[in-house]
Amino acid sequence: MNSLHWLTKTRAIFLFTLMLLTAFLIISWSSYEVARQSLNDEIEENTLPLTSDNVYSEIQQDLLKPIFISALMAHDTFVRDWVLVDREQDPAAMIRYLSEIDRRFDTIFSFFISDTTRRYYDPKRILETISEQEAKDRWYFQIKAMPDDKLYVIDARTDPEDHTHLDIFVNHKVRDYQGNFIGITGIGISIEKVKNLIEKYERRYNRTIYFIDKTGAVVLHGNAFKRPLNIRQQPGLGPLTTSILTVPGGGYQYQYQGKRVLLNTRLIPELDWYLMVEQSSHPMERVLYITLLKNLGIGIGVSALFLLFLWLTIGGYQRRLEYMATTDKLTGIMNRQAFEYGFQRLRASSPHDGGPLSLAIVDIDRFKQINDRYGHGVGDRVIQHIAQLIGGSLRRSDRVCRWGGDEFLILLTGCDGDEALRRLDALSQLIGQAEITVGNAVMQVTVSCGVAQHRAKEPLDALIDRADLALYQAKQQGRNQARKRDD
Repeated sequence: MNSLHWLTKTRAIFLFTLMLLTAFLIISWSSYEVARQSLNDEIEENTLPLTSDNVYSEIQQDLLKPIFISALMAHDTFVRDWVLVDREQDPAAMIRYLSEIDRRFDTIFSFFISDTTRRYYDPKRILETISEQEAKDRWYFQIKAMPDDKLYVIDARTDPEDHTHLDIFVNHKVRDYQGNFIGITGIGISIEKVKNLIEKYERRYNRTIYFIDKTGAVVLHGNAFKRPLNIRQQPGLGPLTTSILTVPGGGYQYQYQGKRVLLNTRLIPELDWYLMVEQSSHPMERVLYITLLKNLGIGIGVSALFLLFLWLTIGGYQRRLEYMATTDKLTGIMNRQAFEYGFQRLRASSPHDGGPLSLAIVDIDRFKQINDRYGHGVGDRVIQHIAQLIGGSLRRSDRVCRWGGDEFLILLTGCDGDEALRRLDALSQLIGQAEITVGNAVMQVTVSCGVAQHRAKEPLDALIDRADLALYQAKQQGRNQARKRDD
């Protein structure tokens, strides 16, 4: 019975543990996911757009000086008079002018293109004459054809002196005193300088920053950028290309190498490029994950302590319940339910052990007279006295229970009927010689016993009936003795 109860308790605590840990895990994981989603929403809705705005503002500031210089050149009377009055007769004067611009403003190089002669001037020399038929010169004619209110354009094209190198140019229209177009002047900015700016932005904001043109080609990026140079070919980002290139800007999400990437885009009108600002993780995500692990560790520890306390508490209550369920309250020995369970176990194991099993019924002689004469309190003391004497005479393998009223059942293992009879004779003599003090008087109580040996597969009721017949014979023959029933 104890092993069954232990198994039941273990199963109940295991299920309770599983439920508790599952509930704690669900709550902790849900809290983590809510916090992580809130962090991602904060990145997507605030942090990335703010970073994009800051980068855009800094780019504008970095381009403001070249725009100012190109505007200054476009409105310089020297340039206008050199074209309109001097008729470009002194190219050296223009070259000196451009050289002074580079020296004064620390620019990479400056240039001027005359619409009259189509000559391209830079601080070193006259490079060439531009032509509408040349693909590399089409930018000039496109800017010339732009509306009058469009005064300057920023673009990226090959360096006129090194066609393998890409530079950024600030191109400003030059007009005469009547507002007629007479050429384009401007400043060239090294692409490396812009790359250094990107590196600076990436370190400052801990983001991936790069620029794409309206075909999706990556035109500017930092040294850490190792992906394909067209977003159409980038895993996860390719399907979003059309959406990105058809709106001035927005927020997007995509998967890259198993990570979720948050992207914010913004069109930079001055360059006609898109600024791409990405973030795949946030420093707080690691903090959240560590916090989750700590919470799980704390939860498991607290759960373990709670379950240990629960185990001990349930064990205490269970032992009390088992004691109440299996023990006679008056005598402290086994009750009927526990005795029946013990008999079934012995009955199942006895054939395998090969030992005999006997049952004895012990009945207190003239117990009703004791109750009537001395009262039920004394009767209870007599029952307790007999129970103690029986218990003291039994072996560890024997079982005794209070069957009801003044009757006791004794299950004797390894005893045949004759040996059981001898043991019960000795027990009845022991009880008869014992004395019980009641007030100032001394009382002696006797018992009658009936013995029967268990037969193979015999149920408990039949065995008790045979022992009860033997008990009847003992009482009929004068009490204070034991008798055995063989048939």
